[in-house]
Amino acid sequence: MSIEKQVQLLEKTYRLHQSLLELSKRKEQLIKDNSIDDLRSVLMDERKHVQAVQQLEEKRIAATNEWFQTHAPQVEEQTIQQVIDHLNDQAEKEKLQKLYEDFIYILADLKNQEALNRELMEQSLQLVELSLDLMKPSYEKNMNYDKKQVQKNQTGQSVFDSKA
Repeated sequence: MSIEKQVQLLEKTYRLHQSLLELSKRKEQLIKDNSIDDLRSVLMDERKHVQAVQQLEEKRIAATNEWFQTHAPQVEEQTIQQVIDHLNDQAEKEKLQKLYEDFIYILADLKNQEALNRELMEQSLQLVELSLDLMKPSYEKNMNYDKKQVQKNQTGQSVFDSKA
């Protein structure tokens, strides 16, 4: 039995990951440009891509389970590498191996790009916090009562005039 269905699903998932990488690179530039509205739009597109990847992954898992039940029911760990190891057709084996390796590289690139984006966001938040700290009034510490003011009120007249 051919693994064509699995290959098709993997190719679709791979294309979605390529698109996610492009979105992630675009997100990097938007973070640098501080373009919040465009960033929201990219995040929404990213969320749609992730949902599509999840749906394709569920279909791929079902196809892989079906393949293992037919060709290698004794295998416990049902991975792409196990499928490659159990294939008899050399052309299918090479095709799936190439796709598997490409997938590893695109996932590594995506992981690195997202790490960079996370770091940029953290730096941006630190800058915002620093700006807010600089904008705080310096007289804020004098807003609280100190001991001299409290002692004046205790020894002198009460602030409130009260008659019973």
